[in-house]
Amino acid sequence: MSSKKRTNKALLKSIMDKNRPLRDLHSELFPEEYDHLYDSNVEVKARNRGENPMSEEYQQKVNLRRFGMGVEPYSGDVGVDSTEGLISSWQYCQNKIAQ
Repeated sequence: MSSKKRTNKALLKSIMDKNRPLRDLHSELFPEEYDHLYDSNVEVKARNRGENPMSEEYQQKVNLRRFGMGVEPYSGDVGVDSTEGLISSWQYCQNKIAQ
């Protein structure tokens, strides 16, 4: 491996290690943002057509939990009337780590 590749690999590893606490907290608090990783072929095709394979009940439950935390809804505005003043899930995690 060339020295440039080794340097780039080390830099990428240091960035990944630095952001690990943020990524771990994010995946723990907002698992719905990773649901697509476990989609079946049918669900992937539905998402590609612009359909959400998650039930409306699940979407509402998730969005109400997020709304209670002051975080923007994830999958549409199901169950939430206004998104004014809400922050992103990443911003929420950054704020928690900074505290």
